[in-house]
Amino acid sequence: MHTVFVNDHPFRLVNAYEADEWKGSTQSIFIAEQDMGIEDALNELEETKEHPGFIYMTANPDVDWQLFISYCTLIEASGGLVKNEKNEYLIIFRKGKYDLPKGKLEYDETPEQGGIREVQEECGIDELEIISPLEKTFHTYSLKKKRILKKTNWFLMQTHSQKLIPQLEEDIEKAEWMTVAQIKSIALSNTYGSIEELLKTSLR
Repeated sequence: MHTVFVNDHPFRLVNAYEADEWKGSTQSIFIAEQDMGIEDALNELEETKEHPGFIYMTANPDVDWQLFISYCTLIEASGGLVKNEKNEYLIIFRKGKYDLPKGKLEYDETPEQGGIREVQEECGIDELEIISPLEKTFHTYSLKKKRILKKTNWFLMQTHSQKLIPQLEEDIEKAEWMTVAQIKSIALSNTYGSIEELLKTSLR
């Protein structure tokens, strides 16, 4: 299966023989590849403000995922879910939504190096250590009339509790430490679909 968020709507390419596993657990619309092409589905998600998303049933999700990518310009980013010794997690607030620190990779960086750099720059902290990789996320947006597909590498990181300094030039209004309970009650109600899924999966 491959998941990408288009206009913050989930678009999941799933094996047609495994689609029943999703029934009853999602509000997304089930559609077969013979009934709608990838690009038509993509256009519908981009043009519709309120959409439950698609479960796109296909005989070969990997092949259709490569087709999806061909309609986009791919860029790569990295970020982190950072935990301190109090079992609190670093959450930022940017452009009206709760988010995690992340940013575009430099040409000579590994995903790990970029993830640490971005967290340091956006939140003003140091002594970060990567614990493990997390699930990658994908989302699209429009830039200069181009459809951009952003692939973000995520890492679970740890550091000690320290003062956070939000990077105002990156539109970060605040950075704060939150408990899991606070994340579930505050952040998850006002974040992006891809971040919501990442947090739910990572903080089980």
